[in-house]
Amino acid sequence: MADIERTRAVVEAGETFDGKVIPTVQAELDRPVRIREGATVQGSVYGATVETDADATVEGSVMAADAVELEGGRVHGEVGTPGKVVGSDATVEGTVTGKRVRLTDCVVRGNVVGTELVLENCVVLGIVTADRSLAVEDSLCYTFRSHGDTRLDGATTILPQAICDGPVELASPVTVAGLGELDVTVEGDEGDESDADDASGRLPEMTTEDLYDRGDTTYLTLAPRVLNLEKVTERLDELERAVLGAVDDTSGEGASESSVAEVLSALDVDTDAIVNTDIAGA
Repeated sequence: MADIERTRAVVEAGETFDGKVIPTVQAELDRPVRIREGATVQGSVYGATVETDADATVEGSVMAADAVELEGGRVHGEVGTPGKVVGSDATVEGTVTGKRVRLTDCVVRGNVVGTELVLENCVVLGIVTADRSLAVEDSLCYTFRSHGDTRLDGATTILPQAICDGPVELASPVTVAGLGELDVTVEGDEGDESDADDASGRLPEMTTEDLYDRGDTTYLTLAPRVLNLEKVTERLDELERAVLGAVDDTSGEGASESSVAEVLSALDVDTDAIVNTDIAGA
């Protein structure tokens, strides 16, 4: 049976709690909330801190004053706190917001926004935005905007453009998965068809050679190397509509109707060699 008190709230393992876990009086604002393994909360959750265990489900949003810790499970709404968010093996069907965010083996059907962000082996079907630092390892996102230090290793974007306003370290090229086997020039040899032939049969990649300054913004982009800009423009319009539709799929009540793998397949994004297909199936 759920233990909902003024000083703490615990939904026990395997239990279904019919309702929200939110403060009703001022004394409850500072209580920690724990959703144990296999438990389900049929509503949103708010606490000073919120923790979820493996296979726990929150059929709403999770908000906390200090911190959110997701150790597996699924959240059917937004996750937000002015403090830190730590997640592993979790699925969030909405935007994740925090000052310090670290996600490992997670799927987010929305944006990830924070001051300091770390993504490891994640799929983010939205925009990743970091104000101070961004580290991405073996993860896929729609695109990213980093306004501080950026480190990328095994990163994949759906769009062929991102923003890097600050020091950038590319431990490996950034793969662009949303455009298929795109014809691009190689190493700046614009218009050389032999270079495009050399790049055929594999997904295009962005390196430090693809960093361009425009005004006060630094872009990581394939645009100057694209040989068929009209074709790419049409494809980008398709991607935007599809991703917006996938995110809208999470805005209603209950779980989303399609898995992330199904969404990526509909986008013609080949993830076999670039993301963990087990978590993409969430």
